[in-house]
Amino acid sequence: MRHRIPFILLQLIISFATYLCEDSTSSVPSVIQLKELVQGSEHEAKSPRFRRNISIVGNEFMLENTPFRIMSGSIHYFRVPHEYWRDRLRKLKAAGLNSVSTYVEWSSHEPEEGIESFSGDNDIVKFLNIAQEEGLHVLFRPGPYICAERDLGGFPYWLLGKYPNIKLRTTDADFISETKRWFEKLFALVKPLLYGNGGPVILVQVENEYGSYGASKKYMEKLRDIISEHVEDNAILYTTDGMYRSYFKDGSVSGVLTTIDFGPIDSVTKAFRDLRRFMPSGPLMNSEYYPGWLTHWTEDLQQVSSDRVVNTLRDMLENNINFNFYMFHGGTNFGFTSGANYGSFYQPDITSYDYDAPISEAGDPTPKYFAIRDAITKFNPEVKHIPLPTISKKGAYGAVSLTPKIELLSNDGRTNLGKKYNTVTGKKLPTFEELKQFSGLMLYETSLNGNGLLEIRKPRDWIFVYVDNRFQGVINRRYKAYSLNIKSSGGSSLSLLVENQGRINYGPKLHDYKGILSTVVFNNKTLEGPWTITGYPLDKRPKQVQESLYEPTACSPILFTGDFVLPPGDPLDTFVDMSGWGKGYITINGRLLGRYWPEAGPQATLYVPGVWLKPAPAQNVIEVVELYKTPMNSTVNFIDYPILNRTATEYSYNELSCSYVN
Repeated sequence: MRHRIPFILLQLIISFATYLCEDSTSSVPSVIQLKELVQGSEHEAKSPRFRRNISIVGNEFMLENTPFRIMSGSIHYFRVPHEYWRDRLRKLKAAGLNSVSTYVEWSSHEPEEGIESFSGDNDIVKFLNIAQEEGLHVLFRPGPYICAERDLGGFPYWLLGKYPNIKLRTTDADFISETKRWFEKLFALVKPLLYGNGGPVILVQVENEYGSYGASKKYMEKLRDIISEHVEDNAILYTTDGMYRSYFKDGSVSGVLTTIDFGPIDSVTKAFRDLRRFMPSGPLMNSEYYPGWLTHWTEDLQQVSSDRVVNTLRDMLENNINFNFYMFHGGTNFGFTSGANYGSFYQPDITSYDYDAPISEAGDPTPKYFAIRDAITKFNPEVKHIPLPTISKKGAYGAVSLTPKIELLSNDGRTNLGKKYNTVTGKKLPTFEELKQFSGLMLYETSLNGNGLLEIRKPRDWIFVYVDNRFQGVINRRYKAYSLNIKSSGGSSLSLLVENQGRINYGPKLHDYKGILSTVVFNNKTLEGPWTITGYPLDKRPKQVQESLYEPTACSPILFTGDFVLPPGDPLDTFVDMSGWGKGYITINGRLLGRYWPEAGPQATLYVPGVWLKPAPAQNVIEVVELYKTPMNSTVNFIDYPILNRTATEYSYNELSCSYVN
C-alpha cells in the first residue's frame, strides 16, 4: 500500500527542505506543488478517480508524467473585441507557442458597485474555453492588482469612493474583504477550467510584481491563502517580479513558485543567477519577457528591435527557460481604461496598446512575429507545418465631415451631456470617486471678482480655466503648471473643467483620486464657494442634439457629430486619423474608442474594429468631444494604416493655441 501525504503537509515539508538549502538572508520560497498522484502508475492513470495533474518535479513542470516547457504569450481578453479572440489565439499558436497568459481586470467585471459584467468582451469563461479549443494552456493572472497600464492598475475606481481611507495591496480589512468577495465570484466561474478539473489553466498568479511595491509577507500570505482556497491543487501558484533580488525576494511567498521578468538581455544565465541562489530548485521562468514596451503621451513611440528580442529568445530556448511574451498581442485601451505612471512627473498612457508586440494592435503578424516563429521552429520543427497567418485588409474609407452640435458649457450642453451634482461650500471639493463618476470631465464653478493669480496645487489632472465662459488657460499635472493669471470683472463666473487623464497604475502613488485635491486659491485667498458641480461622464449618447451650432465659442469644449455609409461588403478594420484636432474623445456607434491627443503625440490615429461598424446601407454615427480646437474643415479621415510614431511636440499649455474656424 502506498501512503499519500496530505497536500498542505507536503507543502510544509518541501518549504522546510528548501529553507535548509538557502543562505541566511533568504525568505522561504517553496516551489513544489504536487497532486496526490503516484507517478508512473498505469493502474491509477486508468482509474476513474484519475484526474489531470500539473506538478513540479526537480526543475521542470510536469503535465501528468511528462516534462512540459511553457512557451507563452500574453493576450488580454478585455483589450480585444471578443469576435477576434479565436483569430488572435490561433496566430499566437501558429508562432510556436503552447500557452496564453491573461490578466483578469476586476474593474471590467465590476465597473460600478453592484454591477456585474461577464458577457461580450468580458466573457472570461468564453475566452478560456476558446483557448482550450485551440490547444493552448493558460497562465491565469487574477491580481487583484494587475498594473497592465490600466486605470488604477485594474482596481475598480469605486473602491476609493466607498472606502476613502482604503489601503490597496495591504491587509487593510476593507481591501481584503472586497478582494475575497470578488475572488469568490470570479473563481465560481473559473474553477471548472483549472487544469486539474479538466480545463486549460495550468498556472495562477498571486498578486503582481508586489516586490516593486511592498514587502509585507503577511499580505502575500493572506492573498496566497485566499487564492489557494479556490485553486487547491488543480494548478500551480506563482509570483512575478523584477529580476533584481530585492524585487523577487519581497514579492515571494512560501508555497508559491517564484518567477522573474525582463526584456532582451546579454546573458539569460546571469539574469537567473540570483534567483537560482534564492530558489535552489524549481523551474526557471521569465514570466514577462518584453518584446516591446509601453508608451506615454508626449513621448516617442517605444520600440524594441526584432534582433534583440530573438537573440534573448534563443538564449532562453537553449537554457531550458520557460517564458511568456508580454505582450504578444497588446490590443487597445478602449474607452477611459488607459492608466498612467509617475516617475518624476505624471505620465498618462496612450490609447493604443500596440506595445510593438509581435502581433499588431489590429491583429496582424509583424516582421518580429515571423522572426520569433523562425527561432522557435528551429527548436520545434513541427511549427513549420502550421499555416502562416496573413495580414488582413483594412478599410480606407476616406474623410467624414463633422458638424458642431453642442457646447458642453452651455445650458444645452449641461442638460444633454452633463449630470448635476449637489452644490457644496467650503475649501474641499468632492472628487470623481466621491461623486461616483468613473472618468470623463468634472466642472466646478463659483463666482470671482477682479484680476489676479489663480493657484491649484493638486490638479487631477488637466484643468481648462474659463471666466464668464472665456478661455483663460490651463492648469495641469503633466507639466506641473499650478498657477495662472486670469482676468475677471465684478461677479464673474469662474469655471474649472477638469479632465481625468487616467489613474496611476504603478508605484507608490497608486491611490490616485481625481478632481481638484487641493484648495483653489485666488490672490492668496481660498475660494470657498458656493461651488456648483456638473459631471460629464461621456459614457452615454446625448439626450437630444440640436440641428447645428452656427457660432461656437473659441476654445470651448464642443460635441461634433457626423455619419457615414460604408461601401458594399463586410466592414473592415480601419483607423480614424485625428490629425489637426486638439484633444478629446471619439465615439463610433456608441462605442467610445478612447482618448486622442495628436498634438502631444505620438499617437495620431485610433483603431476602429470592423466588427463595431455597420455594413451598407446602414449609417454609422461618429461623435467627437473636442476640448479646445478643431481643424478648419472639421473632418476626420478613415485610413488603412496606423499612425503611432508622430514626433511628440512640447507646448506651453498656459498659452494654449485654440480655435474653431467654421
